[in-house]
Amino acid sequence: MESKLRFKNYAGYTLVDFANNLAFCVMSSYLTVYCNDILGISGAVVSAILIAARIWDAINDPIMGFLVQRRRPRKNGKYKPFILYGGLPLAVASVLVFTKISDSLAFNTFWVAFFYIAYGMLYTVLLVPYGSLASVMTNKENERSLLSVCRSIGAGIGNLPTFIFPVFVMTAGLQGNQMDENRLFWAMVIIAAAMCVIYAVSYKCIDEKIVIEQNSTKTKVTTVIKNILKDRAFVVMSLLGCLLMAVQMYTNTVNLYLFKDYFQNSSINTVYMVVSYAPMVIMMPFVNKMIQKFGKKEICVTGLAISTVASFLTYALQIGKDNVWTFIILAVFVNIGIGFLTLEVWAMAADIIDHQEWKTGHREEASNYAIFTFMRKVGQAIAALAPWFVGLAGYDSTKAGTGISQGEEVLRGMYNAATIVPAILFAVMLVLAVLYPLNKKTTQKMHEDLAKKHESMYIETV
Repeated sequence: MESKLRFKNYAGYTLVDFANNLAFCVMSSYLTVYCNDILGISGAVVSAILIAARIWDAINDPIMGFLVQRRRPRKNGKYKPFILYGGLPLAVASVLVFTKISDSLAFNTFWVAFFYIAYGMLYTVLLVPYGSLASVMTNKENERSLLSVCRSIGAGIGNLPTFIFPVFVMTAGLQGNQMDENRLFWAMVIIAAAMCVIYAVSYKCIDEKIVIEQNSTKTKVTTVIKNILKDRAFVVMSLLGCLLMAVQMYTNTVNLYLFKDYFQNSSINTVYMVVSYAPMVIMMPFVNKMIQKFGKKEICVTGLAISTVASFLTYALQIGKDNVWTFIILAVFVNIGIGFLTLEVWAMAADIIDHQEWKTGHREEASNYAIFTFMRKVGQAIAALAPWFVGLAGYDSTKAGTGISQGEEVLRGMYNAATIVPAILFAVMLVLAVLYPLNKKTTQKMHEDLAKKHESMYIETV
C-alpha cells in the first residue's frame, strides 16, 4: 500500500523555498540601491553586472539540469542532497555580496560582480534539483498540487525581509531615509545563519519515495531543446514565468527609489509590501476550488487583465507626491490580478513538463525544469534594467542622504520609469496567457493519460 506524505514532508518542502527567498528578496530589491548609494557604482554598471550574470546562467542552468537529470539515485536520494550542496554555500555567498572591505570603486565593482555571479550559480545548484523533488516525493496528483501550494507559501513567507528592511535598514542619511550599510550587513549575517539552519531541518524532513524507471536510451540535449521549441505550451509558459519574475523584481527595485525620493517616505514601502502579498494570502484557501471550477489558464487570464488595467491607470493618473495612498490602492488591484499567476506558476511549470512527456513520450524533468528556471532568470535580466532606467531619469546617487532633492524633472522621470514599464509587461503577459494552450479541458485529458501511463512506471521505495 502506498504511503501518504506526512506533515513533516510538506513542512520540509515548504522550508526550502522559505530559506531561498530570505536572501533572494534582498538581492532582488536592495542590491542596486546598495551599489548606487553605498559603493558608488553607477546604475549602468550595475545593470551590466546583473545582465552578465544572466548571460552566464544561459550556460550554467541547462548544464546543471542535464547533469542532475542523469545523476543516479543514491542512498540519500537523487535530488535531496543538493539542499545542502547548494544551500549552505548559497547562504555564505549572500553575505559576501553585501560585504564592503575596500573604498576602491574598481575593487568593489569586481567584488560585487564575482560574488553575485557565484550566488547565481549556487542558486541554480539548489533550485533545479529542488524543483524536481516533488516528482520523487509522491506520484499522487493531489499531493503534488499541495506541494506546489506549500512552495508558494514558503516563498511568500521568505519575503519577510522586504517587510522589515524599509524600517530597519533604510535609516541613515540626513532625513533617516537612506540605506544603513552596517545594519544591512548584520541583517544579511542573521539571514544567512537562519538559512543554514532551515536547510538542515528541511533536509531531515524530506523523503524521496518514488523512483521513475527511465528509458535505457537517454534523450540527446539537442533533442530536448528541439522538443521544447516545438511545444507552444512550454514556450508560452516559460515566457510568462520570465515576465512574471521581471515585473516583480523590477517593481520591487524601482519602488525603493520611488518611496525614498519621490514620496519621501521609505517606511511606507512596508505598507506597499503588505499590500502586495495580502491578496495572495487571502486567495490561498480558495485557489484550488477556483481551479477545479474554471481552470488555471482561465483564472490567470482574468487576473492579468485586472493587473494590466490597474497598472496603466497608475501611469496615466500621474499620482502626486502627496497622494501616496492612491498609489497604494491601485497597487492592491495590480496584486489581486497577478496573485493568481504567482500562486499557480509552479503548478503550471509542472503542467508544461507533463505536456512535454505527453507529446514526446520522454520525461526529462530536471532538464526541462532547468530551462524553465533559466527563463525566470532572463526575467531577472530584464529587471536589471531598473537602475539603468532610474539613471536615465537623471538620478544622482551623490544626493542620497543629503536632504537635497533630485529635482522635479528627475522625480517625474523616475515615476514614469516605475509605472509605464510594468504596465507594458502586464499587457504582454495578458496576450501570452490568452495564447497558452493548456485550458481546463486539455489539462484534465493530459493528466488522465499520463496517470494511466505511470501506473506501470513508478516504484515506491521504502
